[in-house]
Parts: sequence; structure tokens; C-alpha cells
Amino acid sequence: MTPDSHWTGALAVPTGPGDCREPAVTVAGEVLHVVWTQGSNLYHAYLAGGSWSAPNRIATGSQAALATAPDGIVHCLFSAQMLGNVEIYHTTWKEAKWALPELVSRTSGVSLSPALAIGKDGSLHAAWSDTTPGYATIYYGRRVEVGWTSGPIPNGSGSHPAIAVDPGGELYVAWQSRSPATDRFEVFCAQNSQGAWSLPDGVSDNNQSHAIYPSLAITAQSICHLVWQEERSGIFCIRHADRYPNGWSENCDLTQSDADCRSPHVCTNRQGYPQTVWAEGQIVTHRIRPPERNAAWWQVESSCDPCGAVSALTAAISGKGVMHVVWAAYAEGETRRLQYAQREPVFKPAVFMPVISRDAEAELAS
Repeated sequence: MTPDSHWTGALAVPTGPGDCREPAVTVAGEVLHVVWTQGSNLYHAYLAGGSWSAPNRIATGSQAALATAPDGIVHCLFSAQMLGNVEIYHTTWKEAKWALPELVSRTSGVSLSPALAIGKDGSLHAAWSDTTPGYATIYYGRRVEVGWTSGPIPNGSGSHPAIAVDPGGELYVAWQSRSPATDRFEVFCAQNSQGAWSLPDGVSDNNQSHAIYPSLAITAQSICHLVWQEERSGIFCIRHADRYPNGWSENCDLTQSDADCRSPHVCTNRQGYPQTVWAEGQIVTHRIRPPERNAAWWQVESSCDPCGAVSALTAAISGKGVMHVVWAAYAEGETRRLQYAQREPVFKPAVFMPVISRDAEAELAS
């Protein structure tokens, strides 16, 4: 597959020596922030005006999740073992420095795989997998004035959660869970409206194949999109569904080849166009859909070829519509490096010249 002309192609993220994994990204203004795990620590770098900052250590930990609040502050959740237990922590980037981490989970179990979403009103919402009940359960947390409060989502056993919040404040949390009947992983999603959780929906709806690693995004028009990777004949494809007022749409394939496809990530631009990226063999691929329900997905694009053996992939879209994709790929042996690609906006901003009437011209001249 030839790299698409809308993309820059693969560029290196300056990380320094060592194995790099689990990248997370967010955009504040038009500045791209990247946090990743290197050894037992979290590191951060940002891309501003075409130049990368030097990488800096944040804290001991792994599995970062990033999001930007309406006030421009970057928020980061991560998992770390401190004081004898693995917990979820929260820190912020403002005034060019990271704050001291704040404890989020406060549970007796092992807390892993945090996900983070920020509401239009600046409210902070988190989900993670927690073993406090004796098995992996999805916990939901919310930042309040005195700190974080949290608890398990009803009927939410599972792992690897994703979280999103719509403009009206309604929450969606998706996760993977193994079915006791078939021993296969399936993707579930629950909603929280006015403080009450719905029963989880089995969105993947295919108990004959593993469905794992969900990713969620919600448009400005409050349409929720969910993608995941699903096993088929020994390899994985990428599937999509969106939420209707009366339930989820039928699942559809986003992949169009026989290659093994993994690590899907969906995000949306301001016009409501969902954009999904994933690793297709050693190619990072991309697909766009118009915002209308039942709209057809555009043709698959390639951001770069080859991209290496991709182990993790994530993406974010800036306010101007630029899509930033960062992935970890094996470079030599078991060493992973971070790579980056950028896609131009789906819609380039139009420039309108002001129209000045002759009367206005005369008034200005006077």
C-alpha cells in the first residue's frame, strides 16, 4: 500500500536510548504532548511549532492516559506501585511542569489500565480495571473538590476499559470481558446518565471470536463511536459500531485486506467526522467516515509503509483538525522506538476576505 499524500510519513520521536512502550497523546492548543513508558518510568515530550522538546521524566509508573481540559491543562493518569500496592495516580502539566501525583484509586486491589475523559465543563472522569472484589472489575472515578471518588460499575467485570463523555455529560465506558459460556472475550459498553449506570450492552455480539481492546470517541453531535479488534480465522480485523437512541448499530468491518490488524484507536474532529487508525501488518492505516448515521466509510489510507512491528498505537486530533498518530515499533531485537505521523485536516480552514462596501470605504478614508 503506497503512503497517502495527506500524511507526512513516519518520523522519530526523540526519546533517548532504551525500550519505549505504551505511548499516550493529547493536543493542547496545537501542541502535541506524548507520554510513554521507558523502563519503570514515565517520560514526556511535546511537539510545538515543528520542534520537539527534550524528553523529561514524570514519575515512576506505566500505562499513561492523557486528556486536555477546556482550560488547556494537560491531565495524565497512570498506574504505579507505591506503598506496597498498585494504584492509579493523577498529575497535571501546567506552567511547563508536572504536578506531584495524586492518588486516584484508593483500593485494596491491583489497579491497572486507566482511561481518562474530560467533560465540556472541565469535569474529570476515569475508568480502570481493579481486582478489589477478587476478580478484574471495571471501576469508575470522578474528580471532586476534595479529591477522587470511585466505585465499581455494576455488572462490569473485565479489563482494558475505554471512556468517553458527550457534550451533555452522559458517560460511556467500554471494556473487554471473557464469557463464562464460551471462554471468548467480548466487548461491552455501559452508559451513565444522571448518575445511574445502564446494564452493559454486548456490542461485539460474536461469541465465536475474541473481541478485545475497545476504543471510544464521541462527536460534538453526541454520537458515540466504538471500535475494537476481533479475531477471524486466526488473525484480527477491526470492527466498528455507533450508538443509536434505541441501541447500537450493526457491526461493520473497517479493514479491507487479509492482513493481521491490531491496536485500533478512534477519535473525532470538530465537524463530527470519526477517524480510526490501526496497525495493519507493518502499515499504520487510517479511515474516515462522515458524521451522518449510516454514512459510508471512505477508502483506507496508509500513513507510512513499512512502520515496523507495531506494539501499541494512539492518536489525537487538534482543534484545527490535524491528526497526530504515535506508535511503538520494534527497531532492533526487543527494543521499541516511538514513531510519529501527521495527517492534514479533513477540511482545510477556509479564509474569507472581508467585503467592504463603497460607503464603508469612504467612511474609512475620512
